[in-house]
Amino acid sequence: MRATAPAPNSLQQLVLDLSEELAALTAHGLLRRSATLESADGPVVRIDGRDVVCWCSNDYLGLAGHPALAKAAADAAAEWGVGARASRLLSGSTAWHGRLETELAGWFQAEAALVYPSGYQANLGTLGALLSSSDAVGIDRLAHASLWDAIRASRAAVRVFRHHDVDDARQVISRAAGARRRLLVTEGVFSMDGDTPPLAALLEVAEAQDALLYLDDAHGAFVLGASGRGTPEAAGVAPERLLYIGTLGKALGCQGGFVVGPQVLIDYLRNRARTFIYTTALATPVAAAAVAALAVVRQEPQRRQQLSANVRLLHDSLGPLAASAQASHIVPVIVGEAAAAVELSRRLWERGIWAPAIRPPTVPEGAARLRLSVTAIHTSSQIAALGQALRESLEGLSTLPRLA
Repeated sequence: MRATAPAPNSLQQLVLDLSEELAALTAHGLLRRSATLESADGPVVRIDGRDVVCWCSNDYLGLAGHPALAKAAADAAAEWGVGARASRLLSGSTAWHGRLETELAGWFQAEAALVYPSGYQANLGTLGALLSSSDAVGIDRLAHASLWDAIRASRAAVRVFRHHDVDDARQVISRAAGARRRLLVTEGVFSMDGDTPPLAALLEVAEAQDALLYLDDAHGAFVLGASGRGTPEAAGVAPERLLYIGTLGKALGCQGGFVVGPQVLIDYLRNRARTFIYTTALATPVAAAAVAALAVVRQEPQRRQQLSANVRLLHDSLGPLAASAQASHIVPVIVGEAAAAVELSRRLWERGIWAPAIRPPTVPEGAARLRLSVTAIHTSSQIAALGQALRESLEGLSTLPRLA
């Protein structure tokens, strides 16, 4: 009689289950792997020994490699060390953290600011502290995962409004009249579509319903507006009328997230935001670099101007592929099926262009795409080469692209 193989233990069974799930992702063209950058020189990066032009960076102003930021970080590391050593409420708050928060509050003309280690934590901490099961939220259906995760964790009632649909947002929030606290939640620049919301109209809806408007301006802060103060400035909206969240990890070329607003809000979050209280502080050299980045943004407005010029160049170079009503530094080229997006990305890679395929669940089923992001340090020749390569690489694909 043949011996029966022993049943797998719990860990072995988990490995088997996860292997099946990974195989399913592979079969559907959804398996992801990280590319390892071996060097970076402006928009040109080296991967597997090959230099390619990167079109998937959020370093919109080209500050990540700025010498002033590198020097500030190095000097702070020499004085303070690398790690912050503790949470902010223990021994993790340094003079650089305090200075950064003061500078952010001043930049956005607010009473105070609070810095988190990441933008994701900023949303989780802020919304988690402000919301409970007694509250209700209306959220744009295309909002970022961190906003969805924060609201779900808060146990507040969640109602979804159609993308940028002001009337639907009004209906959604009006149906939550019995809630203790009500919020409308949207982004400043949507990370996968590059479009901006009708901010002034959404604010009018919120205020008419005694609700708050919560704006995650991760991709708009320091980029949009006459002085770089983000989507509210660009829309002509007074920032003190809404809850404003931003990030240090995109246009500022650093790391971290922040909220600005009344002093009482910041004091409350300092005492109630779990992702602020229960985590090690932002590394001190990064805080110092962010202070330096704010100084560069003030002193070098030409970076925003160059970015705007490059946005126009990119949209002109892509032609009908970029026939969006809103010219943005984020340009989606929607292909449809994940396999087609992966193939288009591969063809561009062969031509020295790095534009990874964006696939579900990051975007909805049937809306796989290339998400192109242009920066202030891309050259006109690189932009022109991208347009030509994209048009030629689309030939023969089973699914033709369409714009978001």
